[in-house]
Amino acid sequence: MLFFSLSSCNFNKEQAVDHKGSSDQSLCFCQKEAIAKKTELEYGIREQVKFLDEEEELQSIQSKLTEYTIPALSLSVIEHGEISWSELYQNPAFATQSELDCSTIFQAASLSKPVTYMAALRMEAAGAIDMDRDIESYLKDFHLPEGEQSAENPVTFRNLFSHTSGISRGGYLGYDQDSALPSDLDILKGSPGVNTPAIQVALPPNFTLSYSGGGYTLAELALQDIFQAEFPEIMDQWILRPLQMKHSLFDQPLPDSLAPRVAKGHDTNGKMINGGWNNYPQQAAAGLWSTSQDMALFLIEIYKAYHGKSALFTQAEIEAMLDQQREGHVYGFIIQRAGNAISLTHYGGNVGYRSGMTINLTNGNGLVYLINSDNGADLGNELLLSASAVYDWPHFKQTAVSRGEISEDSLQALAGDYKWNDQIDLSLEFDTKHKQIVLVFPNGDRYGLCPVQSNGLQLIHPKTGVMISFRKEDALEVFSLYGQKAVRKRF
Repeated sequence: MLFFSLSSCNFNKEQAVDHKGSSDQSLCFCQKEAIAKKTELEYGIREQVKFLDEEEELQSIQSKLTEYTIPALSLSVIEHGEISWSELYQNPAFATQSELDCSTIFQAASLSKPVTYMAALRMEAAGAIDMDRDIESYLKDFHLPEGEQSAENPVTFRNLFSHTSGISRGGYLGYDQDSALPSDLDILKGSPGVNTPAIQVALPPNFTLSYSGGGYTLAELALQDIFQAEFPEIMDQWILRPLQMKHSLFDQPLPDSLAPRVAKGHDTNGKMINGGWNNYPQQAAAGLWSTSQDMALFLIEIYKAYHGKSALFTQAEIEAMLDQQREGHVYGFIIQRAGNAISLTHYGGNVGYRSGMTINLTNGNGLVYLINSDNGADLGNELLLSASAVYDWPHFKQTAVSRGEISEDSLQALAGDYKWNDQIDLSLEFDTKHKQIVLVFPNGDRYGLCPVQSNGLQLIHPKTGVMISFRKEDALEVFSLYGQKAVRKRF
């Protein structure tokens, strides 16, 4: 199965396979009325920036897999609170990759976090946990080191799940399959052999929004202490089985029997990750294995609850969750509003994998993508932009600009090293081959920029919309990026 044409559409939505051992395969499918738009999306992939008065060059999903050196994409589109269609796309250039289907599992990465939170929401409703109780009261073998928490302002499940606990920020890189897996206790303590530092409450709880994978690991340990069970078992009971997410599991490491069903992760050069994937003992933060169909079921249940039609969550619970918006986020979800429309979006990235999902709570439209490549972020963004155009979403719109002209000498004059936000070193390089300025980030990411018509001097990256702006009064010594200044370094 390399690239599905219309003839590959299967109209049976039944999910015959679960991760516990059926031999039948789960089929990709599309509803009959979805065929036309499915094809339009498959051949209508667009970039973030649309240049006005220029014909837009749309591409196919298949060509994008080739361009980005991506082995596979699992994609599910949601319309009006139902899965409209699901598909698995493979890049034939990866000859060593086995044939995949819609039951193939990917690492969902940080999409693990909202699944964990929604399970905890059910636990609270059942009286099994108290979201606002001091987390220390639930812990048996671990206690938070002294920090900015206090008896009056403790770390709780609520601020752990909402990334406001004050616990040191950061994500996880996982462990390759030749490495021993540390326990949650070891991870939280930063014991020898652990590749992340010990957690600490660096800021007062509830003071600010600060992404924290460590906070979710602390919650994971607390839940295991409460239920006296392994985390995968807890999640299976409280969220995966109730939602019939038959292909999803939090097991780390993955059982050997499921290895043939994995879309193996790849790096930016198209090389397979050692062993096919890293293991993530930090299951609540990054350990979920899933399919785009299963993650779509998860989103659909939140949509149904928003309209008071869920058997698992109440409308009041979802409304209370949304009321706790902070800096455009709510329990890790990015929340977007446009008129009466409100949507929730979440992204993820493990070594060798990228993921994303979105749902419009007002009309039940959205999608999920799972990609087994470190190159997946740009394609994920383009899928959201393109679906927005095809399905007329209020969110994920392109950036429309008019292309400008800047002389080669003027571009070369911009090249140099800059200090951004008084903290981070950036550089602008002149690419002699393409006659353009390239913005270079500390991690090595390179963004080729195009000039834009404006009152000052602006340049934009067509794929992402990242823009830098110079003002003439600064004598081209300072540019703005994400609203913060980058100042040329002089030696």
